Amino acid sequence: MKFIFFLIISLYLLQIVNAQLSPSVRKLFSAVPIEKKLYIYGGFMDNEDPKVQSNPNDRFFYLDVSSSFDTSNLPWKVTPNNAEELPLGSFSSQASGGLAASIGGVNNDTIFFINNEVDNATKLISPVHSYNSPNNVWNTQNLSGDRPFGRNQMKVVTDYTGKIYLLTGFDFTFQGATRTNGLFVCDTIKLNCELRDASVFSRLGYGVTLLPNGNLVYMGGARNNIPDPNGFQIIFIYDTVNNSWNPQITTGNIPPPDVGITTVLGLRGDKIILFGGNNGDNNNIYVLNITNYEWYVPEVRGKGPVFKRGEHCANVIGKYMVITFGSNGVTQVKYRANGESDVLLLDISNDSEYIWTTSFDPTPLSIDFPSSSSPSSPPSNSNPKTKTGIIIGVTVGIIIFVGILLLGALFYIKRRKNHKNTKPIPTPGNINNEGVIMIPSGQELSQRIIR
Repeated sequence: MKFIFFLIISLYLLQIVNAQLSPSVRKLFSAVPIEKKLYIYGGFMDNEDPKVQSNPNDRFFYLDVSSSFDTSNLPWKVTPNNAEELPLGSFSSQASGGLAASIGGVNNDTIFFINNEVDNATKLISPVHSYNSPNNVWNTQNLSGDRPFGRNQMKVVTDYTGKIYLLTGFDFTFQGATRTNGLFVCDTIKLNCELRDASVFSRLGYGVTLLPNGNLVYMGGARNNIPDPNGFQIIFIYDTVNNSWNPQITTGNIPPPDVGITTVLGLRGDKIILFGGNNGDNNNIYVLNITNYEWYVPEVRGKGPVFKRGEHCANVIGKYMVITFGSNGVTQVKYRANGESDVLLLDISNDSEYIWTTSFDPTPLSIDFPSSSSPSSPPSNSNPKTKTGIIIGVTVGIIIFVGILLLGALFYIKRRKNHKNTKPIPTPGNINNEGVIMIPSGQELSQRIIR
């Protein structure tokens, strides 16, 4: 009887943990992929009821991308212990434009949340919170240096070395604190942060893309709530190593000015894919070839969205550009009434033709990368653990190699001394013309070791 009762309770708890959701429509939220989960946090929701806004399971949850699914039946899942662990009290409210969230940590399995508000309890700048996905653990991070503090409609990206780049939005004063222009660079491994000048690119609702060579590309967006007229004709490349901004003129079929867009890197690392927005034209998708900085409208088949979405999120997962939620215009959300899903899937595995689909396949995809004419690839030792392992391996190898050389040299010297005191005796094998055994030199020993 006790076993049956325990089994029922266990199944009930398992059902709660793995329960599927029907989340509210939202915009200006965060979407962060970690392994087989796409985490969603916050944003403006279609239901402004305070009870809905304070519901932890509708503020932080994830899409399970570990197995196949159809967008008509999305596998949204509850994050364990949300009600007890989610620090809603010191997170940004929907009224201030949300917060920025991005991946980080030594193993790239932690989400870092950067607020743009004052903490409700302490009345100080909100702390940086982190959520470790494998262990389901929340922490408050103490970053040294400049305290990261965003503004409005921030976009954030993490590079190959675990640094988060947060380019703040537009100036405004909220809760007695004034936001100032700048680019926050936060190291999620060393846990420090610095504010760098970014006056050359001060906008909101823009797109940012991490290139294979570690540089960042910023484009689009608005100044003073007006889309920048040259937002896609002149893009800005930020050199993360040299801390320099470089404008780049583009050509081709240049997209019209727009805000609320998203950009992702193509699977081969040589194209930036632009989707959506609040303004623009009827084209949902533009592509920028970053080998020659030329824009074009790609070939696309399949049933795409009827309404253009803005202030959404887009992530590359497997062979798909996964687009989540968003709005149709600044204040309207029409797509659900039209029968469209909260998640759109664009198969970008074939550059000659993208495909809108409703089916997600998690099977890994092999990609043939372009030649050396494309942007350089990310450093293979960008993972600190990998880099340390390589250094240790090389060091040990050198020590062993030098040791063998020293032993060979000592052996050679000893034999030389013996030959001075004894008459050579002819021996079968490696013998010279005088019948003396030939002792290999240090160089010959090293060559044998290498062979």
